[in-house]
Amino acid sequence: MIIPFLFRNIASLSDEDLMLRVSSKDDERAFDELYNRHARRVMGFLVRQLSDEDRAADLMQDAFMRVWSSRERYISGSDFSTWLFSIAYNLIKNEYRRSGYSADYAEHVARTTTEEHDDDMELHIDNKLFDEALRAELSMLDADSRLLFSLRFEEDMTVPQIAKVMNIPEGTVKSRQHTIVRNLKQKLKQYEIRR
Repeated sequence: MIIPFLFRNIASLSDEDLMLRVSSKDDERAFDELYNRHARRVMGFLVRQLSDEDRAADLMQDAFMRVWSSRERYISGSDFSTWLFSIAYNLIKNEYRRSGYSADYAEHVARTTTEEHDDDMELHIDNKLFDEALRAELSMLDADSRLLFSLRFEEDMTVPQIAKVMNIPEGTVKSRQHTIVRNLKQKLKQYEIRR
């Protein structure tokens, strides 16, 4: 039996079809296409969590190595992006445990500034102050809350996707997200009028 999607142009295949080719045929071209589609986004996510570009690059490579080595365990029809971010999430959690990253992250956030080019200087200053205050507040969150915030508001993942990535119920994602946002609003309410 010939499977028609095996002969279509690689770039036109969905992530799930590409992963099916990787898992069933060890197709390196399909794997390369998945890497090209997702590496930049995963790298951005890791850099934001670790504040260390070199370590983030190492973990990104580890994430894709795990995709390859776990290819037989991929469940056909499941969302590839969610599966990939589950792998990246677990790598970050391991990194936090291994290296005590929380203190390093807080220190980095405290000295990091936002570079914006805005004609309205007052708005620019307000935005910069808000961004710095937000980063400082995020650095005070526990690792899971910071990761949840990043997955939701920086990676724009849905509640069901986050639940799969973090391996927690959707209701837990919703309640934690609500608590995080409520607490951030309270702590950053001085910026409401300006923004």
